[in-house]
Amino acid sequence: MLDLCCGPGRHAAPLSDAGYHVIGLDRDVSALRDACSLAPAGRFVRGDMRQLPLASHSVDAAICMWQSFGHFDAAGNEGVLAELARVLVPNGCLVMDLYHRDFNVAHQCERVIERDGERVDESRTMRGDRLRVMLRYESSGEQESFEWQLFTPGALEAMAARVGLGRRLACAEFDEGTEVSAERARMQMVFQRL
Repeated sequence: MLDLCCGPGRHAAPLSDAGYHVIGLDRDVSALRDACSLAPAGRFVRGDMRQLPLASHSVDAAICMWQSFGHFDAAGNEGVLAELARVLVPNGCLVMDLYHRDFNVAHQCERVIERDGERVDESRTMRGDRLRVMLRYESSGEQESFEWQLFTPGALEAMAARVGLGRRLACAEFDEGTEVSAERARMQMVFQRL
């Protein structure tokens, strides 16, 4: 199983503990070190999601969690999906956890959040199908920004079909019985390699 953008192993560790042979891929070396510590039986690789360093048809399943998909332009994001399709075996599954575009269109805002005892000013704005999140840390004045292309279920399903993936399931709140809706911030999509 491929854990794409595995970070420090939050998902790789329980999957490995459950008996899956996990390959974690991330670009962050320190996150990969943490993942190795949490899931010593896993294999962790530094790499770029646009060019997966894996053979075609080499993984049974892949996960891409917590909005790790969508960082590139439309062509780049479709290329990532094509790479995932390439490495999956026929009938292999891809599970994605994503922000719902329409929810974010309706919930653009500025707010203050507390993170590890620090006040953080957050601004969320949509331009077209792109979400931009700006964070400003009050204590240091440092700023971070993140940007993603967001999708409706139909738009993602159409993109997936172009690269050889068919929708198997769409749900929200990690519950197969909860329908995807613009009223919910996140959605989970499961695709199968055709």
